[in-house]
Amino acid sequence: MSQDGGVPQQAAATSMRSPQIGKAKVRDLRVYQHSNLAYWWVVWVYGLICASVTYLQGIGIRELAARSEGAEKVILFHPSPWLGLSFIVLILFVVVFTNVRARGVYSIVLLLLTGAAVWGVQKIPGIQTAYGWVNLLRVHLNLAFYLTFSVLLMGIWLFVIFLVDRFTWWRFSPGQVIEEHRVGQATGHAFNTEGMIIHRLPDDLFRHRVLGFGTGDFVVKPASGDIFEIHNVWRANKKQRMLEDMIATRAVKGM
Repeated sequence: MSQDGGVPQQAAATSMRSPQIGKAKVRDLRVYQHSNLAYWWVVWVYGLICASVTYLQGIGIRELAARSEGAEKVILFHPSPWLGLSFIVLILFVVVFTNVRARGVYSIVLLLLTGAAVWGVQKIPGIQTAYGWVNLLRVHLNLAFYLTFSVLLMGIWLFVIFLVDRFTWWRFSPGQVIEEHRVGQATGHAFNTEGMIIHRLPDDLFRHRVLGFGTGDFVVKPASGDIFEIHNVWRANKKQRMLEDMIATRAVKGM
C-alpha cells in the first residue's frame, strides 16, 4: 500500500511544482538601446595596436626630443607611412558606415558598386602615375598621438556604452512592456503585449555584422499606442527569440 499510495502523491507533488517551474522560466528581459558609438571600438583597439607597433619598431627623432630636467625623450615614429594612412582610412570607414544605412540586399549592392568602382579606377588613363604620387604621401603619426587618441576614445566608449546608454531601457515581460529610466522619471511609457508585433529590421552588413558582431534594430508595434524603435541592440538574435517566445507565451495564456 505504501508503494501504491506513493505514486499519486509524487504525481500530485509534480503537478504542484510545474506551475512554479513554468513561472521561473518566464523572466523579465531588459533591452538596451546603444548609440552608434558602440561601433567605434575597432578604432581605439587598432589605435592601441598601432601604438604597440610604433613602440617596438619606431624610430626616434631627436630634433623633436622633449627635454625635461636635462633628460631627452625622443619622439617615436613608425618608419612606414602606411601605418598612419591605415589608421586614417579606418576612421573614415567607421564614420561613413556608421551613418550610411545599407540594409539587407542594399549591403550586397553597395559591395558590388564598391568593387565596380575599384575596377573602374584601374582603367583610368594615367592611374599608375597617380599611384606614384600616393607613394610620395608620407603620413607619420607618433606614439603619443596613438596612445592619447586611443585611450581617450576608449574611456569615452566605456563611459557611454556601460553608463550613459544604460540610463534608459525597455523591460519586456509576458504581460507588458515598460520604458524605465535609472535617473529622474522612474517609468515612462507602458504597453500591453496583447496584439503587439515585434519586427526586426534588415541587418546592415557593416554596422551589424562586421562592427557589431550581431547587433540589430527592432521596431515594436503595440496594438494601441505609438510605434517605437530600439536601435543597436547587442546579441539581437538571442533577444529576438526570447521576445518572440515571451509574446507567444502570453498569447497562449490568453487563449
